[in-house]
Amino acid sequence: MIFSDFEYFIFFLFVFLTVWYLFPAVFKDPSKETRILHIFLLIASYFFYMSWDYRFGALILLSTFIDYFVGWKLGKTENRKFRLFYLYFSLITNLVFILGFFKYYNFLASSTNSIWTPLFGKEALPILNIILPAGISFFTFQSLSYTIDVYRKEIKPELDFIKFSLFVSFFPQLVAGPIVTAKTFIPQLYEEKKFSDIPFRIAIRFFILGYFKKAVLSDQIAPTIEAIFGNPAGHHTSALWIGAVLGGVQVYLDFSGYSDMAIGSALLLGYKLPINFNLPFIATSVSGFWRRWHMTLNAWLRDYVYFTMGGSRVGAARRKLNLWFTMFVSGVWHGANWTYVFWGSLNGVFYVIEEFYHDFFPVKKDAKAEPKKGSALKLKILKWIQPLQWVLQNSLTNIAFFVGAVFFRSLTWDASWIHIKGLFFFQEGTIRPYMWKDFAWIVGLLAVGHVIGHWIFEKGRGKNIPRTLEFCFYPVIVLILCLATPENSVPFIYFQF
Repeated sequence: MIFSDFEYFIFFLFVFLTVWYLFPAVFKDPSKETRILHIFLLIASYFFYMSWDYRFGALILLSTFIDYFVGWKLGKTENRKFRLFYLYFSLITNLVFILGFFKYYNFLASSTNSIWTPLFGKEALPILNIILPAGISFFTFQSLSYTIDVYRKEIKPELDFIKFSLFVSFFPQLVAGPIVTAKTFIPQLYEEKKFSDIPFRIAIRFFILGYFKKAVLSDQIAPTIEAIFGNPAGHHTSALWIGAVLGGVQVYLDFSGYSDMAIGSALLLGYKLPINFNLPFIATSVSGFWRRWHMTLNAWLRDYVYFTMGGSRVGAARRKLNLWFTMFVSGVWHGANWTYVFWGSLNGVFYVIEEFYHDFFPVKKDAKAEPKKGSALKLKILKWIQPLQWVLQNSLTNIAFFVGAVFFRSLTWDASWIHIKGLFFFQEGTIRPYMWKDFAWIVGLLAVGHVIGHWIFEKGRGKNIPRTLEFCFYPVIVLILCLATPENSVPFIYFQF
């Protein structure tokens, strides 16, 4: 069951009607209604997660028990050694025995065997038939944020097991984020929820936009991307560049679309999830791009990896190492494959290169005010140079991302290098008209969408659409979405993470 499936609409409609119509009619005591509501949402969340495989429920329950127990013990002791013990217990069980085993064991075993077998003639470690649970990296990081924050005394332990379990397993963001932390979500479980407080227009906008990104745009270009990445050696250099761009764009449309639908679903139930993407392709720097891309993961890595290593409070060389290592961890988090490891490392290198650039050419805090000074000729030159500078910086930033996206989307390590070689060294091969067509309409639509998004969300314009006019357009929008949705849906890319 995924958000763009008809089954999800039936499931969510049942949850929505139960939460806002059935429970208020049956339970007159608000405290009892809230308790039953949390239990119901917890059951619904487990049903949603176990719809892929019923065995997944036991794994997320185990993770929940471990971190609930650790948080409870941390709240009962001030002894530093004991507190460190419980923190390490949570880290090791979650990262090694749960996430490490299910996601990384076979990757490490195959990598070890590739070295061991030629030397000794036999495998060092057996390859196991392990099913990767959907969204395991998301709920593991989410649960870990709780124990780390309790250890740091930034929040108090949550002693209500039902509330804590719902925080870990809340179905709108369970399998592909956004990643929420305990300090932002658990307080919402103590707030009184009113039907009149639901921002219906915002919630519906998020869900429709997310559905459009995922089901209409991302799924439409999926066959072209699969054809190019499935055989990079057989395609023309221009086709490989089309694949690199479309591959990166597809990840954005797929993941941001899922995040938007998750945010919309949660809002309709009275809960607020953090924004996960903010027009990343208008960024003019590597750091600016990652502040706009997968924002909840980058915030998690900043708070629990980068700051833990010293952040920017250390020397210049160590700070650059911290930045690179944080991006390296991001690559490892994304997948058990050397392509993901290299992808994270490469983006870390881009980050460090940008830092060296700023060392030699520091950014002036009053750079925006500078064009107001000087002669008329200088002001005129600056007026023309600044847009060109923006285009150059934006182009370099996006090229860096799309080159990295080749490693993210490639099926194997060898295929990724064949693709990269074909990008920068001319290669004969196949190039079909439909590839140019997909490239032209999707990139053009993405550019228009970013311009409109910048105009609305960052300039604050165009928000005062009359309510009646907006709701009158919904049936038309739904009809268009139904007609434009391809027959075969493609699984969400981030489900494998």
